[in-house]
Amino acid sequence: MGRPAPGAVSASGVPSAVLDLIDEAVIACDGQGLVHGLNRRAAELFPRLRTGGALSTPAAGPLAQASQAGAGSFDSEHEGRSLVGTRAELDGLSVWLVRDETARRSRERAVQTEWSNSLFLAEADRRLTGSLHHGRTVRTLVRTAVPVLADGAVLLLPQRHQRSTWYRVWPGASGAGETGLVPAESLDRMPRVADAYTGREARVMACPRQDLDELRVLGAVLAPEMAAGEGHALVVGLPGSGYPAGALVLVRGPERDGFGPADTELVRQFASRAGIALAAADFYSQQAHTTAVLRAGLDPDPLPAVDAVRLGAAYRPAREALQIGGDYYQARACHDGGVEFFLGDVRGKGVEAAVLTGRVRQTLHALTLVEPRPVRVLELLNQVLLDAGETRFTTLVTGRALPAPGGGLDVTVAGGGHPSPLVLRQDGRVEPVDIGGMLVGALPDPDFDQERLHLGPGELLLLYSDGVTEARGGPSGNEMYGDDRLARDLATCAGMPAGAVAERVELLTTQWLAGGAYDDIAVLAVQAAAMPAPPSPPRSTPPAVPERPGGTSGAGPAGEVLP
Repeated sequence: MGRPAPGAVSASGVPSAVLDLIDEAVIACDGQGLVHGLNRRAAELFPRLRTGGALSTPAAGPLAQASQAGAGSFDSEHEGRSLVGTRAELDGLSVWLVRDETARRSRERAVQTEWSNSLFLAEADRRLTGSLHHGRTVRTLVRTAVPVLADGAVLLLPQRHQRSTWYRVWPGASGAGETGLVPAESLDRMPRVADAYTGREARVMACPRQDLDELRVLGAVLAPEMAAGEGHALVVGLPGSGYPAGALVLVRGPERDGFGPADTELVRQFASRAGIALAAADFYSQQAHTTAVLRAGLDPDPLPAVDAVRLGAAYRPAREALQIGGDYYQARACHDGGVEFFLGDVRGKGVEAAVLTGRVRQTLHALTLVEPRPVRVLELLNQVLLDAGETRFTTLVTGRALPAPGGGLDVTVAGGGHPSPLVLRQDGRVEPVDIGGMLVGALPDPDFDQERLHLGPGELLLLYSDGVTEARGGPSGNEMYGDDRLARDLATCAGMPAGAVAERVELLTTQWLAGGAYDDIAVLAVQAAAMPAPPSPPRSTPPAVPERPGGTSGAGPAGEVLP
């Protein structure tokens, strides 16, 4: 009975000590199902099976089932082991060879699980990084968690204004998921969720079936299927950039196993990726909002309507630097019927250049209210920038246009290191206004220049930034638009109104770029209003023609009126 004694001989004549060296279990039985012998490995796999005992007893497990069915093999679970057996006939005995596949299959399952988890995390990375829109990232997060991680998922974002926004994907919910708001006092009654908001690491807290009361605080919001106390839940914090990005509640129904160690580790890895994606989307949203506010504050003011002056402008910020350009312009109506105007370019791009642009615009606006001389405005602005400790500088053209007694405009312009303005005459001639000047805000004792000129009716002064002349493109893709080409193209605009001229210059520059990279482009046109046409003389009334007898009138051969 039991394991054979040392030196014993099996029913097949093979010494039992030899059979004990085999890794497989060997069980020999006769036609009546009685066990005639078994080796050491068989005794380990079937500890209640004895020599002389019946193979049909429960102790034989899958052996009994296979023998009763007359099967030649089996593959089943027995007392926590995966066993595979095959039967062979030998000298009137049925010999079962049984292998323990538990360890091998466990390794295979572990490899398969690791592979599946890696594929899931890779797919999660792809989905979560596919957009920087915060709301879209949130919806993608909860949809990705279901059904791989849980049957339902709820994401609660950090509290704002004493409430938290939640997003949910649950069986029966719409494909887009559901969303709502949770008051802060409700979250205070959920310590596990509150704890998930603390710390930068992904903290995972399991909620077994008997401890789901705190999740039922929100009722249908968090766990609509858990009203009867069934299921398993897990709460994990999503690490953000310096502060948690949210808390994720995962819920499994009663028909699904709870969260084991492998599940918890997968959730933790997913939460780390999700937190990074949410933090990036939140940062981008804040940056986009900041950019929108900056752009709104830096957008040029609408051009004023002045009887003697026609104004036109065009502006295109560079694609880089969050669409915040360093070019700026402005025109303001004066009480004497003229306009004060300026166009400049702050060195650099991005937020730093935007801050200086706003400061220069505000300073110029204040200075032109109290100082009518353009060259003096440049000197005062230069001093303001130096006193503020600015390390950046600006180029600038500023001027003042007043109605001339005989029609047209008398214009005074001053320059500080900016491209020279161009004058477009009525006959198509283009004349540069050479004002030169040094950079504004670079040196304590700069040299600025000022010029006076007259614009006849319909003639125009064009101010522009170096984004026009230094635009690279053309047939070679790297040729500058240049001063000469600008002058030639401007000559074709003779007779056009100021707005059309500004838009034409911006259009020609854009076409020259042909989709390539470009710097900020700013154009401002100041034009003298055309002289009104003289009134037409009143038309004289022709003399009445006397009627001929009979009520008709006519003319003779020479056209005289017939009596």
